[in-house]
Amino acid sequence: MLQAFVAEPPCAVCGRPATHIELVAPTSQPVDWQRWSPPQRDAYTAARQRHSDQQWWLLFSGIVAGNGSGRPVDLAEAQRIADAFAQPYRYAAVTSAGFYDDAGFCGQCDAPYCYHHWNASSTGYGRCPEGHGKSLDPHWWPDDL
Repeated sequence: MLQAFVAEPPCAVCGRPATHIELVAPTSQPVDWQRWSPPQRDAYTAARQRHSDQQWWLLFSGIVAGNGSGRPVDLAEAQRIADAFAQPYRYAAVTSAGFYDDAGFCGQCDAPYCYHHWNASSTGYGRCPEGHGKSLDPHWWPDDL
């Protein structure tokens, strides 16, 4: 049975969370709700009200971009994301979730890295500590390939 969860794959270099993936159950609130500022709460609440409160909700903070107040996901997508982030975290599983930045994972290293260790450029292109590169931002094409 699907349950709400938070996944924060740790950077393989420093241990800080590489990304933040949270599935919020219908009619529930995010884990850190008490720490959110009033404007963040208002934006989240407004976004949820535009959709059925019976839907699962995805919050994602990637390496250089995220989905802000989140977005609705149907049960099938929520289950796919939950399955992708079963521990231990592996690139082959995580990539099946469909995040544009693979949730901070380098496919060649099979390891997640944080923003700092991706050596991300201003265009959203990054290189992992081993020198493998990829675009980390869905809105930009790298100028510095």
